[in-house]
Amino acid sequence: MHRPLLAQGLVLSLSPFGCSTSPEIPEAYGMAVMTVNGESLVLDTGDSGKLPVPGFDDSWDVDCSRLNGETNLELVDHSKDRRGFYYLDLHLLGSERKGGDAAVVNMRMYVDDALFYGSCRATLRTSSEDSHECRFSFADCGLNLLGAAQDVVPARLEFASFHLKWCFVP
Repeated sequence: MHRPLLAQGLVLSLSPFGCSTSPEIPEAYGMAVMTVNGESLVLDTGDSGKLPVPGFDDSWDVDCSRLNGETNLELVDHSKDRRGFYYLDLHLLGSERKGGDAAVVNMRMYVDDALFYGSCRATLRTSSEDSHECRFSFADCGLNLLGAAQDVVPARLEFASFHLKWCFVP
């Protein structure tokens, strides 16, 4: 009788540290394309965004969660050694959703040592079969360079599409 309570206590105590309470390892796959100074840069989980980031792979960091109606995704491709488009951090704002599909995504992206940020309209679809699964996409969005003049748009997110499954849900 004490073992189920002990197991529940362990799960609850690990939850604040980012350990998932879902039965599966978080899965993310997709691709983002941005243009900086006329150069097209890609962050791709594999096979044009069709392959999920491998679990327990040191070449990628994946952090995804759903909290208070917001979906968050952070992807880091360590194989690029902090060169090119290697970091993406997205926050899909559920409070902006209308009709079940429309959302707003706030994002940060690193290209080399430059941090770009922006906010775009997105399409967010949550699976009707599984509340732990969603797909979102967005395109054609101006990005600002942190520390640059606000009226200068030095980069553009051309396209992004990601599929998430089993993200941490507190």
